Amino acid sequence: MVPEAATKAILYAALLPTVGASAAFLFLVPHALGESDDARRAQIEALFRRAGVTAAACVVLALGLRAWAQAAAAFGLADSFSRGSLHAIAVESRWGQRWQLQMLAAVACVAAYAFARGGRRVAWAAVATASVALCASLTLTGHAAGSAARMAVHATHLIAAGVWIGTLTTLMIVSPAIDPKTRAALFHAFSPLALTGAGLAAAAGLTAAEMYVGAVSNLWLTAYGRALVVKVACVVGVAACGYANWRRARAGAVPRWPVAIELLLAAAVVVVTAVLTEIEHP
Repeated sequence: MVPEAATKAILYAALLPTVGASAAFLFLVPHALGESDDARRAQIEALFRRAGVTAAACVVLALGLRAWAQAAAAFGLADSFSRGSLHAIAVESRWGQRWQLQMLAAVACVAAYAFARGGRRVAWAAVATASVALCASLTLTGHAAGSAARMAVHATHLIAAGVWIGTLTTLMIVSPAIDPKTRAALFHAFSPLALTGAGLAAAAGLTAAEMYVGAVSNLWLTAYGRALVVKVACVVGVAACGYANWRRARAGAVPRWPVAIELLLAAAVVVVTAVLTEIEHP
């Protein structure tokens, strides 16, 4: 279970800014920069593109590690590095066929970011489309697999988390290279986007909990329920920090420590989510 959960944590951590970098350019830049000069806009675009392509490349790496983790679970750690074991998992198995679609979507994200230049919204729309396709492909394996309703809920949850936490992560990555005025404008423009992403993520999460938990008593009687309670507690902490950040942004200040705490709690959410996906639900 440990290798599978660890590789999923890496995957989710890379997925969020993969979604967030495209959301940042498409939704924040038009509001934050307005009719600013082309050089300034090109600088911001280059920063978001670099963050996005790096995150997408990490998704590709994480998916490679996922295949290894599956081989370790099936054949044991000693045999997991053999070519035959990896081929059996990644090529011959039904799981491998779905994994190949996930890898294809991740590579498409890398390519889309690489070609997103010149401020062309159509190119960035292609990046966003590839990111959404990647989120949808990840539901082909795991608890959601085999049910269109569960897959839709999980994909929505991933996309919304990317719009919320992924965009915030991207802003924190690029902010040291941005002038203070532009940085403040981007964080101010982020507030309504964060609210939308957080609300959608919460709605999808509650729907998924209703699907998987069943009786309320399963929240404390089962390992899955207890892990879910821990995740919800961390999410509440993230939301509380987000509210503090929103108030600071409205006042024209650039949030710093609240954002750092928010991202730390978000990392905890990612880890707990990775563990949760490896626990059998009630």
